[in-house]
Amino acid sequence: MPALPAVAKVVRCDLRYSLGVDSNVENRLFFSYAGALSQTDAQTFAGLVRAQWIAHPMVQLATTLTLFQTEVTDLTSSTAAQALDTTTGAGANANAAAPNGVAFIAKFKLARRYRGGHPKVYLPGATGNNIATGAVWNGTYANSVMTAFAAGIGAIAGGAPAGMGAITHVNVSYFLGFHNVTLPSGRTVSRPTLRVAPVVDAVISYAFNPNVASQRRRNETP
Repeated sequence: MPALPAVAKVVRCDLRYSLGVDSNVENRLFFSYAGALSQTDAQTFAGLVRAQWIAHPMVQLATTLTLFQTEVTDLTSSTAAQALDTTTGAGANANAAAPNGVAFIAKFKLARRYRGGHPKVYLPGATGNNIATGAVWNGTYANSVMTAFAAGIGAIAGGAPAGMGAITHVNVSYFLGFHNVTLPSGRTVSRPTLRVAPVVDAVISYAFNPNVASQRRRNETP
């Protein structure tokens, strides 16, 4: 697959966790910035993302969830700033985490309407005692998670280095539709079609999916 195209004035934030013995857990967020991003400011921003994520969303998540690495990558070009923060922090909810692979879906609403999958993150470490009958999340807990999630995003956007200018939580769409590819075996498979230029949309609000979700790849399920 070809390299993904550059996205001007957008930073990708990769949040990497361990959950119990599972150290292959990750969330990804994107933020646009209006100013400039130096290497020094990228390092500061990585620390900000880590600190505010621990201070807000992770307060609602289990203590067995540990954020151990926060990476910020400026997508403007292949030589733009990149920074890694390795200060760790754990969730603050003393209740036991739901089984590994179980996730809480935080959904992002955009102004643009379209068919197909919409942006979201699968939060790890939600607590098992808040799974209600019918494999749905307890509504009070779910609202608390989403309030903390939105507060974390707001704190990141509001605390960024001055040189970055205005910060907006965004979604980056790299693909549009699908095309067929014929493999050497002769079998035809469908592959996503890479956009010539990525589409960047501001996230305007958040909501939760009431259903308990599963991250299949973390369960080594195809």
